[in-house]
Amino acid sequence: MTHYETLGVDSDADASSIRDAYKRLALARHPDRARSGDARAFLELKRAYDCLADAATRKRYDAALSSRNARPLADEIDVEEMEVVTVLWGGGTGAAGARGGASEGVDVYSRECRCGDAYEIPVAELQTLRKTHDECVLECAGCSLRIGVRLAPVGADVNHASASVLSV
Repeated sequence: MTHYETLGVDSDADASSIRDAYKRLALARHPDRARSGDARAFLELKRAYDCLADAATRKRYDAALSSRNARPLADEIDVEEMEVVTVLWGGGTGAAGARGGASEGVDVYSRECRCGDAYEIPVAELQTLRKTHDECVLECAGCSLRIGVRLAPVGADVNHASASVLSV
């Protein structure tokens, strides 16, 4: 489900329509105001609004939706199916936390592609995406295959690289 569907607005809705839809639905879904208020549904609503209310974030979100629809995906996976590895500046990789010597590197979520290369995204970038997206699309570094990666459901611990279950 897209953020537009969550708010019940068209993808070309203006900021005022998005705000009005959010306010109306927030009253109906807020756990403290509605008897049938569901905290998870309200958090999904809040995340959709936060993404679409900010023009820059909405532009990135729209680009991701457009990209996803442009080419089919080779696979769809959950983020916990990816391994956290350290990519060393010299080109090597190792298990996260297994840094040795003076080499510098960055922790990335990685999954091997069928071509033998890998789909990768830095941990910090993925943590930022989790704040506004339910999923992301990654392209293999060695070929043009793409996969959809479902991120954490709202309310999951997304502050830790090995956080359990995470998904647009």
